[in-house]
Amino acid sequence: MERGGKFAAIFVGHFVSRRHKVFLFLFSLLFFFTSVMLLSSCFLLSTPSFFSTGTSEGSSISRGIVSFSSGELPSSNVAADTATIFVSLASFRDNECVTTLDRLLSAAKNPHRVFVGISEERFGSESGCTNSPTLLGFVGSQRDFNIRWRDVVPRAFDEATSDEFRPPPTTPLLHARRENDVLTCFLKPKISRPSPLPQGKELLRNCQVVTRVGDPDDARGPTYARYITSLFYVDQDYYMVIDSHIRALLEWDEKMIKHARLMPTRGVLSHYPNGYTPQNPDKEVNYTHVMAMCKAVIPPTNIPKLGARWILKRQRPLLQSLVAAGYIFGDAQFVKDVPFDPYLPYLFEGEEMLYTARLWTNGWDSYCPGDSFVFHNYERASAPRFWSAIYKSNQSESRKRQEKIGVLRALYLMERKELNTTVPLVSRDVAQIVCPAISIEEGRFGMGTVRPLDAFWEFAELTDAFLKEKDDEGRWMGGEGLCHQLEALSASIKHMASED
Repeated sequence: MERGGKFAAIFVGHFVSRRHKVFLFLFSLLFFFTSVMLLSSCFLLSTPSFFSTGTSEGSSISRGIVSFSSGELPSSNVAADTATIFVSLASFRDNECVTTLDRLLSAAKNPHRVFVGISEERFGSESGCTNSPTLLGFVGSQRDFNIRWRDVVPRAFDEATSDEFRPPPTTPLLHARRENDVLTCFLKPKISRPSPLPQGKELLRNCQVVTRVGDPDDARGPTYARYITSLFYVDQDYYMVIDSHIRALLEWDEKMIKHARLMPTRGVLSHYPNGYTPQNPDKEVNYTHVMAMCKAVIPPTNIPKLGARWILKRQRPLLQSLVAAGYIFGDAQFVKDVPFDPYLPYLFEGEEMLYTARLWTNGWDSYCPGDSFVFHNYERASAPRFWSAIYKSNQSESRKRQEKIGVLRALYLMERKELNTTVPLVSRDVAQIVCPAISIEEGRFGMGTVRPLDAFWEFAELTDAFLKEKDDEGRWMGGEGLCHQLEALSASIKHMASED
């Protein structure tokens, strides 16, 4: 920048008289120091993969990235000590589910403001999630009545009621007709069964816990289960997604709300929580580090798979690039803006990256919470898995086809391309003409329009420019550079949000 200051003085000197030399000298000094200040500002507000290019009303624009202030969210108008939380819990034959629910309620500072929706598949002889002493005791909820599915939510997508959402004939049957499936409502304490019963989701408004139990052979995977539980949500302020094998920290509800309100932009808290085992529940409670979601790999299937890096615990959320499905917490507006997709039967690998991309393109950021408020059991090698419904079923071939369609749908919606080319892995013709099941309701469950998808892949360092090395499993690695920039990114976005 010093060179620029000298150039300015020489250039102007051709057109002025000698008596202006003093003025020009002072002008050069001013130009130099102004340039230094501008350079410093650019350094503070940008990184190699995230830099400021301007602003617009109510938002900050950085390399095509628009971030909205968290002050615009509905929960910001609700007092923290009165805010409610909806917990989405999906379980497949998980004997830890009952302990998960018990701990959620017993460890909460305000359990009466915690509402839970459960979708579980299990055999009748297996323990259910709601066999919780805390649910029936400490919280005081009572199993009051059962509800038929058809009285609460619209029919399943296998038989839509309008032509607009009618699946094409080639769409695989996502789920057996569930009109007569039964939901069980555990009423809030001191609430009597309403009479007459209200209609639709109003039936669920006074339920502390709602559970739907299905046969294990009826399972369609965690992505579909999260869609099912989202139908049990009734206007709570915050929404949390967890797996059925977690342990909640004491007063987790208050801690999560506090940290969620520290996010400077519209975002969700998410990461791979620290671990525990039933034999060692405090295994990683005292760890000084937590995992941040900032890197990924591209395996031969071409479905990006999330990865994480250990970072030191901190008092505030840290901006990151990715969202892990096993723990998401934020203003419930996120699930209204980005509803869970029911057209992904049996999808496992790809669920998280697809939902991340959908959130991001709808203007939602992801933050590592900075601490672990729930703990996850990662040591479940012998636990039952939902894919037994695919490979051990007499409908195996049909379900494998459905699984493949789910993978193709994920690749199509994410617009993934062959490496070092512009050729899409799943073309629009294939998705819309050859197999319309791939693109069904793309407008509703596809990408958002707030931020461009290409900018997300660049931000997450999952473009050809970044995918240069493979790991020892032959997978392309992305996001390594981003992991080293998290502090700078967080400082940048916090600064920009404060200016808006």
